[in-house]
Amino acid sequence: MALLEVRDLVVRFRTHDGTIYAVNGITFNLEAGETLGLVGESGCGKSVTNLAIMRLLPKPAGRIERGSVTLDGVNLVALPEADVREMRGRDVAMIFQDPMTSLNPVLTIEEQMVETIVAHRAASRAEARKRAVELLGMVGIPHPETRLRSYPHQFSGGMRQRVMIAMALALEPKLLIADEPTTALDVTIQAQVLELLQDLTARLGTAVLLITHDLGVVAGMAERINVMYAGFIVETAPTPELFARPSHPYTVGLLHSIPRVDADEGGELVPIEGVPPDQRRAPVGCPFAPRCAWRVEACWTDNPPLVPLEPVSTVVATGPGATHQIACHNPPLPEEARTGRPTRPGFVAAPPPDAVFDELAVAAPDLEGTLVEFPTNDAREGRR
Repeated sequence: MALLEVRDLVVRFRTHDGTIYAVNGITFNLEAGETLGLVGESGCGKSVTNLAIMRLLPKPAGRIERGSVTLDGVNLVALPEADVREMRGRDVAMIFQDPMTSLNPVLTIEEQMVETIVAHRAASRAEARKRAVELLGMVGIPHPETRLRSYPHQFSGGMRQRVMIAMALALEPKLLIADEPTTALDVTIQAQVLELLQDLTARLGTAVLLITHDLGVVAGMAERINVMYAGFIVETAPTPELFARPSHPYTVGLLHSIPRVDADEGGELVPIEGVPPDQRRAPVGCPFAPRCAWRVEACWTDNPPLVPLEPVSTVVATGPGATHQIACHNPPLPEEARTGRPTRPGFVAAPPPDAVFDELAVAAPDLEGTLVEFPTNDAREGRR
């Protein structure tokens, strides 16, 4: 059995503006010691997924409506809140997105680290302090005994992130969730933090769920990648396979939206057109259809399930030999994935049906500052 098993996880937010369909039935596994990357653009549900795993969804708006999150045989969704608090830090820990605001500004680093250790381990404050000094030294902070008495504002952004890593690993958790661990850090500090994180988790045997929108980070850190869009996992594969053979239009779009050092001089980027869907609307059909150059008629009405890219007798869910799976009615051909555009002769992306077109036209005024062009009725009739 995998260390972490997420099954059909559905998360909703009830707001004054209506229901937010944040996570829409995702399933994945994570083995002990494995690093899994969760990627996608802002608003796709990455951070909500990790907050649901930690049972830290903002209340009363956020709630897990369906599914299970099983950590080492224990379903966290069904646990009483008191038991979940015991597991946080001890069995599953988290590095939050912003090191600048994740530490309490009026408490010293010592107070915050000692409190974390004492809350979950039968240790005296002297023993907890000794452990805190050891951890600060482990993450590369010079003069740890002295710096332990400092306040967060006396550290740089990179140093604060190192403190966050030390606190997260203080109790040697089985699972570490790293939510954008290099946000707001310059590239040299990013590299140091990622190298440190990789080294420490490998030494402790900790599984890592790495959440980011930076494909360069997961390329060097993760063994497998889940690509998320609009609350769904649309592609999953071992990291080398995903980069060598992207097979979902969204993954292809992500890869073509970033500059490459090996690209031809003057080569153009191929951005993903359009905007992400309004997640106040219940998902109908493939959520990526309005932005997809490969869409067919079925994409507007049927959301494809996550299935193996090629027929296999057994689907492998974890490890470097995991099965490459996608959720797409019309995957790009290998040559199309390389160019970033459909190249098959005569292919034209399916126009939206009347009901979908009318819904998009109504939503268009809400997209302030965004150029959105919809074909006129005459043009639509002509395309038919």
